[in-house]
Amino acid sequence: MADPKLTAVICFANEGEEVEKTVVSLQETCGEDVDVLLINDASNDGFDYESVADKYGCRYFVNDEQVGPAHCRHKGLNWAKTENVIFLDAHMRFYSDRWHRRVNDIIARDPETLYCTRSVPLKPGGEPSGAPTGIGASIQLAEPKFEEWLKPDWNIKARGEADTSFIPCVLGGCYAVNRAFMQSIGGYRGLHRYGGEEPLISIKTWLAGGTCQVINSVEIGHIYRGGKPAPWTDTVRYFHFNKLATARIVMDDDEFEFALRKLNFVKNAGNVRDVYRSREKLVDTARADFLKIQKRPLHYYETLNEAFRNGETITP
Repeated sequence: MADPKLTAVICFANEGEEVEKTVVSLQETCGEDVDVLLINDASNDGFDYESVADKYGCRYFVNDEQVGPAHCRHKGLNWAKTENVIFLDAHMRFYSDRWHRRVNDIIARDPETLYCTRSVPLKPGGEPSGAPTGIGASIQLAEPKFEEWLKPDWNIKARGEADTSFIPCVLGGCYAVNRAFMQSIGGYRGLHRYGGEEPLISIKTWLAGGTCQVINSVEIGHIYRGGKPAPWTDTVRYFHFNKLATARIVMDDDEFEFALRKLNFVKNAGNVRDVYRSREKLVDTARADFLKIQKRPLHYYETLNEAFRNGETITP
C-alpha cells in the first residue's frame, strides 16, 4: 500500500457510537488509503473511544479539557503527516468507493483552494432525511442583527456541471485542503471554543488569493443536529466572540467597529466583550500574520459573495 495522501481529522465530544459508524463508513469506501486522526475533545459520556481507535487503526488524541472544534481542527492540521487533510464531523456517511482519490486529484489540480463536498442531510441513524442537498454556501454580510450577521446560508442550486464550482463559503462538516496551504493562511487561529469556523477559513482563503469550491462529484451524508444543542458548553458567547475575532482578522477597522456597535444590541454583549478582552492579543497576532499574506481586499469578497447570493455563477 502506498503512503496515504489524505488525513481525515475527526474531532468530537460525546458522540458515542457515531464515531465508530463514521470510521467504519470511511474505511469501507477508502480502505487504508486515508490516515484517520481522532481527536476526543474531553468527552465525559463514559464511551470507550480509545477502543474504537485501536480497533480500526486510528491515531487517537484526548484533550484534558474542552477546547472546541476550531482548536481541535487546528491541532489536527499540525499533527497530520499527509499532503492533504479533510476535516470531518463525527456523524458522517460515505457512499462512493475511492471518493478520496477524486478529492486528492482535485486538490493536486488546484492546491490553493478550500473544498467541501455536496452534503446529503441524514436522519438520526443515517437514513436520508429528504431535505435538499447542500452545495456550498454564502454568508450573510449585510444582516443588521449581530445574531444573523456572518451566518452561512446553504446553497441548494447547482452552479454548472463541472467537477467543481466556485462558492463563497464551504459548509457541511467536510472540508478538504492542501495541508501546506491551510497552514500558510493560519488555519483556524483566532477562534475559540465553538462556532464560526466556516466563515473565517472561507473568507481567508479568498482574500489570500485562493478560492473556495464545492466538489460536485462527491456526496457525503451528514447527520445534522436539528434543534439539538452542540456538545460544547456555553456556546452562545463563544459563537459571538468568534464573529468578532473573524471581523478583526479579515475585515477593515471600520467594519470591526461596526461589528462592535451591532454587538451592543445582544443580550449577553458584556460576556462576549469579556471573552474578547481575554483573547485580544491572540486575535491581534492572527490578524497581523494574515495581513502579511493577504492579496485581495475585503471588497473583492463582498462583491463575489453578493453576486452569488443574487443567483450568479461566480469566478475568480
